[in-house]
Amino acid sequence: MKKYQKRQNTQSIGDAFSHFMRVNGKEELMWEVKAEEAWRTVMGKFFEKYTDKVEVRQRVLYVKINSPAMRHELTYGKSKIIANINEEIKSDFLMDVKIY
Repeated sequence: MKKYQKRQNTQSIGDAFSHFMRVNGKEELMWEVKAEEAWRTVMGKFFEKYTDKVEVRQRVLYVKINSPAMRHELTYGKSKIIANINEEIKSDFLMDVKIY
């Protein structure tokens, strides 16, 4: 009977998934999803009730806010939002935020 040897080139599921996405040209999609999730994490539960839609297209985060006052306030902190989300996803992926 033949003995099987354990492979030495192991990697985490996350690393394998990242490699798969990169090889198949879907890395941009992966970063888009991470940025959308980071909005919820970074902004917290308070902003969740004012957020109707979050979407990333071409490295720009589009956020639909249902309160005119909140929308106005958030436009002043766009650079901080970008920095915090990029820090959360550990990448300089996000280039701009459009709040509407």
